[in-house]
Amino acid sequence: MNKLIKLSTITAAIFATSSLYAAEVTTKGGFQVKSDDGQYSFKFNGRIQLDAVAFNSDDIDLNNGTEIRRARFAANGKMAQWGYKLQYDFMSSESVKDAYISYNGFNNTEVLIGSQIEAFGMEPQTSSNDVTFIERSSIIEAFGLNRAMGIAARQWGDNWSLNYGIYGQDVNKDNAGDEELGFNGRFNYAPVIDKDQLISFGASLSTRQLSDGASVRFRSRPESHQADTRIVDTSSLAADGYNMYALETAMKFGSLTILGEYINADVDSSVNNDSSFDGFYLSASYLLDGSSRPYNTKQGKFKRVKPGKDGAWEIAARVSSLDLNDKEAGVMGGQVDSITLGANYYINKNMRAMFNVVSSDGDEFAKYDATSVAARMQVTW
Repeated sequence: MNKLIKLSTITAAIFATSSLYAAEVTTKGGFQVKSDDGQYSFKFNGRIQLDAVAFNSDDIDLNNGTEIRRARFAANGKMAQWGYKLQYDFMSSESVKDAYISYNGFNNTEVLIGSQIEAFGMEPQTSSNDVTFIERSSIIEAFGLNRAMGIAARQWGDNWSLNYGIYGQDVNKDNAGDEELGFNGRFNYAPVIDKDQLISFGASLSTRQLSDGASVRFRSRPESHQADTRIVDTSSLAADGYNMYALETAMKFGSLTILGEYINADVDSSVNNDSSFDGFYLSASYLLDGSSRPYNTKQGKFKRVKPGKDGAWEIAARVSSLDLNDKEAGVMGGQVDSITLGANYYINKNMRAMFNVVSSDGDEFAKYDATSVAARMQVTW
């Protein structure tokens, strides 16, 4: 409750400051106040994602049921060459998400200071409002970096983007001792790019040194958030640090979109042999109304589909594999291969219904095999 009061107070203060310069108020896609010269603005938005899932497994009893996956409010805007964003999740994590100040005074460059998404990988950069499937792939849950305090820069051109920064820890976690720092960078280049066609390639790097006595752990659910037991898990590995590398590709041919990523994680062990783990996913989706998925060159990611007045259907499929076994290092966290089939109905620009069937097949070191059927109703504003 205290966090809620603080968030409401900060949001009201930002709104009051922005309103001093306001000359225009709009409610299309969110409540926005904007000064007549465009130099000052405030926008209030949010999201609600309601999920239901049913599991089938011969190995374990997973919890069938419903959940509010995300319920977030956010405020963002700008003050001349400065910008800001504050986002809070009231449900699944009860935590601050984005909380940063940005400087936009340089040409094609943005500097961000505060809690933000770390620069690593393609799918983690894509908002949960816009991802094709209900949950991101197993390799993203295992290796994908989320938000952390940091200072980062984002630069871009007509067909490329570069995001890099130094990051500490999640602002919601207690800091026991000195804060560990790491460096991340992501580069994306599209040799072919226009409204209906895209061929893009990218690479990411993350390196982090850990404090004495620290550990690292990689694990993943069977691509369903309501699975209360991870299907694969390395357990905690005593480490001096770790490095991660990622390769990505994104392609668009009219209504067809193809995405793929590969991630490798190398752990510098402090007690045993060094270990290495990896995984990949490859997905394809097709919009049945003939439209094309929008692409954001500045951030090197896809944006949400904007259907016509009659809505739009999308069909999708994904294959993924996550290997957390390293025999030489004595770590057998398990391997899981998953196939996801999905269908999305974009009701309008702000609402979407999603349906997924996921089959996850674990090896002898995985904890179980499972199949799930899931649905989501989503609204954003």
